[in-house]
Amino acid sequence: MLLSLTVRKFYCRNAYCPRKVFAERFPAFVEPWARMTIRHCEQITSIGLATCGKGGTRLAARLGMQTTRQAILRRIMDLPDLSTGSILYLGIDDFAFRRGCQFGTILVNLESRRVVDLLPDREAETSAAWMRQQLDLMVVSRDRGGEYASAATQGAPQALQCADRFHLIKNLREALEGLLAHHLAAERKRQTQVTVDSQAPVWQSKRATRCSPKLERLQQARREERLAHYEQVMARL
Repeated sequence: MLLSLTVRKFYCRNAYCPRKVFAERFPAFVEPWARMTIRHCEQITSIGLATCGKGGTRLAARLGMQTTRQAILRRIMDLPDLSTGSILYLGIDDFAFRRGCQFGTILVNLESRRVVDLLPDREAETSAAWMRQQLDLMVVSRDRGGEYASAATQGAPQALQCADRFHLIKNLREALEGLLAHHLAAERKRQTQVTVDSQAPVWQSKRATRCSPKLERLQQARREERLAHYEQVMARL
């Protein structure tokens, strides 16, 4: 919908005034040089915040509003930054300005889940200097690297240091992998021993049994009988 608005113009008679023409303003209706009304901007901003910039154009079309994804994003980016105030729980990690070339540090307020600052590098001295300005820091969530641990120790010695969610899960995964590898090795060793025992000769698995004296005398008599018969046969040859 196109709205045509006619405004009054005023001319200044002061010869030293840098502006000669003044247009009538409507501060409650439309901003100067704006192409949409204030209420329309507020509706687009609400749609952008509700959809986080994704699917906003489809929702606006359902509501009968004509807009683009770029317009929604511009309205969100034009919102004023909220005052960070006192930061109690800080998340710190590195990110890449240029992948594999230039890295920086991102600082996040874990209570509001908003980025509070970006540092030009990931050196411990730079992060420590920033933390010294936050006197109310209670917890610093970081990775397992030594740079940010040193920064938190120097800049916020009163704060408790802990691993962030990603590295907590990573630590759990590595511990679980080590435990499973230990049990797997023990199970393979047990199965190998069972296989070796099942393939061992029978004479190794059976214990030698001692015959009774009566059975030994009977066997000895039979041997002597066979020996006497053998000697008789050999004497006739």
